[in-house]
Amino acid sequence: MPKKKTNVEDPKVVPTEPKVVPTEPKVEPKVETVEIKKTDYEQLMARLEKNAKDIDLLYKAADKSRMAKARNDNAEVLIKSAKVWTWKDTGKIVISTKLIKNICEIVAGRWVEDQLVDVVLEDGEIVKNVPYLEFSRSILNKTSADILSREESFDSNKNKVILFKLQLPNGKELKINSSFVN
Repeated sequence: MPKKKTNVEDPKVVPTEPKVVPTEPKVEPKVETVEIKKTDYEQLMARLEKNAKDIDLLYKAADKSRMAKARNDNAEVLIKSAKVWTWKDTGKIVISTKLIKNICEIVAGRWVEDQLVDVVLEDGEIVKNVPYLEFSRSILNKTSADILSREESFDSNKNKVILFKLQLPNGKELKINSSFVN
């Protein structure tokens, strides 16, 4: 079948013009500048470099598994920490104390306390008859430890006791009564 020739003047065929969409001119983003003193700039850069070095050091020293857990749990602090008493001379952890003598009275218009305690250290060593004021003021240091778990039990008098399993900075794990954890 032969093709029909179309005539532009044919009223049935209307020629169409190509549609032109106007484009907005490209606006380059404005470059904002801040002027500061050279000394301030150098101090800022030095601080950034120091922080970067500190962060690198912390990543090297960090426990990688704990970091991964913390990142996966919406940055919640997973490892709770506590402070424990350490004996000043030896650095041993204080597990418990027992009040041996407790005399508190007013003598010549002054309040006088005569208190002695026995101190039980982590290796089972017992330091006897330590004056309580000296013990609490100068003999103790506090060391931070991570709380790994919490366990509730009852002592021989049917009193509720909470025991914490702690991990010390040296990696050693230890169970201690909650009353000796700060």
